[in-house]
Amino acid sequence: MNSKQFLIHLVSTLLSIAFAAKVTIAVESQSISLPGCPDHCGEIKVPYPFGITQDCSFPGRREFYLNCTQSSLFLNSSNIEIINISLDGELSIKRFIGRDCYAKNGERENNRSWLSLKDHDVCSDRNTFMAVGCNTVATISGYRGDREYDTGCISTCDNMDFDNFTSNHQSCSGVGCCQIPIPDGLKSITVSLSSYDKNRTFVYDFNPCSYAFVVEQGKFKFSKTSFRELNHTDVLPMVLNWGIGKESCDEAKKRDNSACKGNTKCANNSLGYLCQCLPGHEGNPYHPDGCQGDAS
Repeated sequence: MNSKQFLIHLVSTLLSIAFAAKVTIAVESQSISLPGCPDHCGEIKVPYPFGITQDCSFPGRREFYLNCTQSSLFLNSSNIEIINISLDGELSIKRFIGRDCYAKNGERENNRSWLSLKDHDVCSDRNTFMAVGCNTVATISGYRGDREYDTGCISTCDNMDFDNFTSNHQSCSGVGCCQIPIPDGLKSITVSLSSYDKNRTFVYDFNPCSYAFVVEQGKFKFSKTSFRELNHTDVLPMVLNWGIGKESCDEAKKRDNSACKGNTKCANNSLGYLCQCLPGHEGNPYHPDGCQGDAS
């Protein structure tokens, strides 16, 4: 390589580095929220289309207007606490578990767990329905579209089964614990508990309570200590789906009203559609500035 070729190569390399640095800085400096809007509630990031004031959230859509109270983030005016927001269309929340307990005198304490949200459904590939107990019939009901849906599982064990559980026992196949998958598009869920044997004295001494819940996969593992731990547990994490549009991508294109900004593409999901950055681009596809990067 002669000196002229070397000089051309050097200049080309420096220009490439400078351009890459410019793109990186642009992506890193892009705000996830609208100008002048808070982008955090405590430790939780709040990206647009979500916002903690009406002016900072997607207009005309109540589900994107969040409530930040003492560094905790809640879904609008509800008691549903948000622990993570993903621009991939997922919302991680804390949700109450259902429990069914009996005293020696037969008095019953039964608390159902329910989640009634028309704008979100339960993420089928990120959650599992589980029940823990020794005389337990657990059901989950809700709606798929406009049709009612019910399913459930049974968990059984006796004193001998309970004594044979090891501290690291993690099988959830019907003995002490049962689980079933969540179907697509399930909304407005209710978790209920009952007993299959009305004579509950055979389990009272070692297992007076049954529990049922929808939980994010990997966030709960059954073991012998689960019976005791769940007695002191009120909430567990679960994942909801959200969508920016309530129609398909094709319908949004026909109406020319897509919420997707520059350098983005439309992607259908269970609730309608989402926006995604084009390959080679990064950022918030809902932000007025769109996604940044080099798509070449």
